[in-house]
Amino acid sequence: MNSLPYVPTEYNTNPGIKKLGDESHFIIDGLYPTYRNEIMDARSEDIGKYYIEKPSTQNMYNPQQVDATHNFLMKTISFWMADTLSKQYKEIEFESDEELYVFYNDFTGESTWLDEELNVVQTIKSPLCMCSKQCSGCVVPFPAYESLFDTICSQIQEDVCVMRFDELVSAHVCLPSWWSPAEKMGMGMREIHSDVPGMGETHYEHIWNACVNKGPYLRYNWTFTDTDTLNQHPSKKIGKDFDNDSLFLRIERQVLQGFPEIQSVVFLIRTYVGNIKTLTNDQRVVLAKVVDEMSEDVLIYKNLLQYKNIIINRLTN
Repeated sequence: MNSLPYVPTEYNTNPGIKKLGDESHFIIDGLYPTYRNEIMDARSEDIGKYYIEKPSTQNMYNPQQVDATHNFLMKTISFWMADTLSKQYKEIEFESDEELYVFYNDFTGESTWLDEELNVVQTIKSPLCMCSKQCSGCVVPFPAYESLFDTICSQIQEDVCVMRFDELVSAHVCLPSWWSPAEKMGMGMREIHSDVPGMGETHYEHIWNACVNKGPYLRYNWTFTDTDTLNQHPSKKIGKDFDNDSLFLRIERQVLQGFPEIQSVVFLIRTYVGNIKTLTNDQRVVLAKVVDEMSEDVLIYKNLLQYKNIIINRLTN
């Protein structure tokens, strides 16, 4: 039995977005400790590699306007995230405590106080561990949280990107799939996906307008990997050695939430990894057919070209 939210039956470069409907924006499940551990490991490794903000200068006239606009943007997004999570999970609360805001999370045993600008004043950690052994996800956050946005993103299972006027201005991505947040900052949808075969003709302006004004939307992205490690930042050089016996399906559940009043979109990226042995025989056969029909350009993009026959054999035997 696998816990994947989606098993692909084809590969194409269409956006493939659909309305989110009654599905939740955020998903906190039994794998929470695993995600939390890897997120906290990334923070302690080098938070600046995974959490970056680059305020937009579009239609701005001076640095003060840039800062004020970006701060308002991040406040709006952070309040929305806190409110949405507190409505969905009884373990999470967000409230005003006299002159400070407080974000409580019983999943982590943390309480974080923030000032009017949503900068962190203090975080108190419960001594009770959330799992059976002391691990990186159960210790006091290091480095300390910077803001409400950083606080929340470090305590959910989704990576989060924020775009304004189709420009990536904030990325809190501790569990990336072979891409560097630093390299994508300031880019728009077209530039971010410029190396994806077959997406050159995509009408990104239509997608952007729909995401801002008509969502929220849901889409899935997928590929293969050789490990269930979630953080596959390119600097780690892991995940694509299929000479060993391991083969996993890596799925990204992407939720796109628009904010028309600030012309912005939040991208929530929840990564799932499932061993192909947990799939049904029919699912593996279909996947093998999909791989067999992939173009050479797609196989090269996914770093699968030299392993195509190995992957097909693993799926069908």
